[in-house]
Amino acid sequence: MALGLGLLPAMAAPAASVPATTAVTTTAGKPPVFAYYYLWWSANHWKSALGPNYPVTASPLPLPATLDSTGCGARSRYVGNTLTDVPGRIYSQDDAGFIEADVRQAAAAGLTGFAVNWIGTGSSTQTAASNPYSARLRVLVNAVGKVNAAGIPFKLWLSYKASAKVLPASHISNDLAYFVRTYGANPAFDRTRSPKVTVIWQGSRKYPASTLSSVGAPLRSRLRILGDETTWSSSRAPFLDGNAYYWSSQNPYSNPQSFKQLATLAAAVRASGANPDRTPKVWVAPIIPGYNKQLAGGSACVPRRGGQTIKTLYNGNGATRPDAFGLISWNEITEGSYIDPMTRYGYQDLNALSSLIR
Repeated sequence: MALGLGLLPAMAAPAASVPATTAVTTTAGKPPVFAYYYLWWSANHWKSALGPNYPVTASPLPLPATLDSTGCGARSRYVGNTLTDVPGRIYSQDDAGFIEADVRQAAAAGLTGFAVNWIGTGSSTQTAASNPYSARLRVLVNAVGKVNAAGIPFKLWLSYKASAKVLPASHISNDLAYFVRTYGANPAFDRTRSPKVTVIWQGSRKYPASTLSSVGAPLRSRLRILGDETTWSSSRAPFLDGNAYYWSSQNPYSNPQSFKQLATLAAAVRASGANPDRTPKVWVAPIIPGYNKQLAGGSACVPRRGGQTIKTLYNGNGATRPDAFGLISWNEITEGSYIDPMTRYGYQDLNALSSLIR
């Protein structure tokens, strides 16, 4: 379990019972918030990220790095380490109880759901046992179903992992076809604003419009496919139902113009006409608690400033009137954008966000 240091408990009690079919709701008309949720945290992944010199059996686990007074300037304490933070103990998402605890904790904080990051094998005959991502996706879907049955409103979007490298169109088509077959009718997925399951195509900007078209054409009757586009063009808009730009390093301090940049992008999305099903284009604004990938090959750092950064970005990016927020992230720990309470920050940022959205 993540180390709990704040106002929210690590395992919250279920909310008062409501029908299991209750739709995802928002408070006072505020946009829903879906946190990007990653499925790669096995015990071996932790050990690889922390390096061979980190004492993974220590209790308590020591912080693997130091930061300077600004909250940046990361310096590793162990050769081979790439992280600045650790949980209370090394865990694995192969533990169904851990994933369920994540769902309950996020729901208790007022998040609408997870945008679960997933990739299949690219095979037309793949199953839930074909790779660890698919096995963990099944566990997450079952966990959401369990908490929904207990009256807790929490839903899923799919964040399709196609950004790390450009995949063949056939790989994407086979993965999404498997997803539709397996989960297209599953009530764990959000259908509040569309009868279709929402899929965010991560890194869509890396693919030509012809690939967007060929992959999307047979699937858009079942899926609401949102892009991850830095800019929005009329030549690509017909093949996407909206945009969820993954800006994980937005810095409101060094780049105050970032708010205007997002406003321009949101306006372009909305001005590009309706979708084939006559629904308007969807705009999902990013928000982050901070960013620090300095130990993993990056140089940018966005300090958290005691929870102020996520409040500043929520309010600033909220001026674009988003249909939803994409919170980057629940557990992208290597990039330092996580909000999952761990050792260094505890519940600081989760509580800050909860105060805005509840």
